[in-house]
Amino acid sequence: MTKPLMAMKAACALLTLAVLPSAWGFKDPLDLPAMMAPKAAKALMLNVTSHESNVLVVGERGIVLKKDMAAADPATGVKDADGRVWTQAQVPTSVNLTSAVFASPSVAYVVGHDGVVLKSTDAGLTWSRVFDGHKANEQVVAAAKKKMEAFQAKYDAASPAEQDAMSEALEAATFAFEDAEAGARFGPSRPMLDVWFKDENTGWVVGSYGQIFETTDGGANWTLVADRLNNPDFRHYNGLYGDSTGLMLIAGEAGRVYKSTDFAQTWERMDTGYIGHFYGTAVTRNAAGEPTIFAYGFGGNVYRLGPNASAWWQLKSPTKESLVQGLNVGNKVMFVDQKGRLVATDESGTALTMVLKDEGKPVTGMAQVGDTFVYSAQGGPRVVNVPR
Repeated sequence: MTKPLMAMKAACALLTLAVLPSAWGFKDPLDLPAMMAPKAAKALMLNVTSHESNVLVVGERGIVLKKDMAAADPATGVKDADGRVWTQAQVPTSVNLTSAVFASPSVAYVVGHDGVVLKSTDAGLTWSRVFDGHKANEQVVAAAKKKMEAFQAKYDAASPAEQDAMSEALEAATFAFEDAEAGARFGPSRPMLDVWFKDENTGWVVGSYGQIFETTDGGANWTLVADRLNNPDFRHYNGLYGDSTGLMLIAGEAGRVYKSTDFAQTWERMDTGYIGHFYGTAVTRNAAGEPTIFAYGFGGNVYRLGPNASAWWQLKSPTKESLVQGLNVGNKVMFVDQKGRLVATDESGTALTMVLKDEGKPVTGMAQVGDTFVYSAQGGPRVVNVPR
């Protein structure tokens, strides 16, 4: 496989454009409820999350699977490849779903293609749509227009010499507006790629072309906050991390990591020295609570920024396969690559070791439940024991 599975989250969005609204009998997948399928637990799953023993796995065509790993299998449901029984949730859309998070034991959010954001208030059994690419496009176009008009007003009021200095910025703002309009004409085609909530009401979603939206009322309203970040070329945001200290991290294209320490009010762009794609970040903390940040992604690359360090440095990786998820396990970080192999840091966070070499069908994400990891993968969810 030559393309990382994480990239499929964005690339699959292009499939939407292959079917035009004028086609006979067409119904937008955004508005088409997910089909209840007997083989749903053997489909392509694109992400997984957990809260205590409860697990949500999300994937293609709007499939959401739920399971309490501490309980006996339910009497009815859909079976994965190992015979475990999952409950398929009622979902109001059939677009591909790319990421999920529990905001509390009962409230969860999911994001996906066509800019969709879903919310559940019953721990993932049923879902409602609270945001989508239509609404996202409206805000993106409005923000770009406002910025272009502000530049134009300054340009018109400037002297000829000042105009010469401002012309490049005005041209860039005009191009950004035209690009936003062009994107909107394609419809809600830009995917959301990750989501994090600090509580039931306050959360963020990020995605392609520099999309980042914030809600403070449980998803009832969303605000574009892209102007808080230094991303003038609209690079994709692939992964979102947050914790209770106010630390938030975005992993993106071109080796960029964006850092906030005040719950996304202000951001610092950190150029790591890497030019490839990061798919996520993970954080460990020392006894003083100071963070060490790991950014991971394409080709098995892992970069580290220690407490008070002024520069990132690359760890020597035992895999060339893309790393798709990183989780804290004790004082270590455990990464899974797209073949399902596990790579761990040592306790100092300065070395990487392959700790599980077994390969399986391509993996897209990982969550921990007790002594097991649950993978989201091609062919459905998969469970492996956490190496010790």
